Amino acid sequence: MIIDRNCYVANVGDSRAIMSVEHGQRTVALSNDHKPNCPLERTRIVSNGGSVYQSMITTKSGATVPGPFRVSPGRLSVSRAIGDIQAKDEKYEGMAGVLISEPEITSFEIRPD
Repeated sequence: MIIDRNCYVANVGDSRAIMSVEHGQRTVALSNDHKPNCPLERTRIVSNGGSVYQSMITTKSGATVPGPFRVSPGRLSVSRAIGDIQAKDEKYEGMAGVLISEPEITSFEIRPD
């Protein structure tokens, strides 16, 4: 959202925002993915009764390799999401506060470049 010369960026989960600067010569990340193994996210998840684990993937050759980190309950590879009621509501065996939909919001002033 842009108001006057200020830009506000909100993201949840693995949505991403980037910005072109220096007239398209480089890009700048404006958001971070919400991964379960990020220390702040992991602390919040565990303190609310959930857990974080790393999944395993079997390749075409039959080898087993580490996969993405996931949240339990829910099995998602993001720690914040809109929706996914099964992971959030006790009625569906979810846990409140483990998988949240609260966005991370950042802001900055837009420069001419």
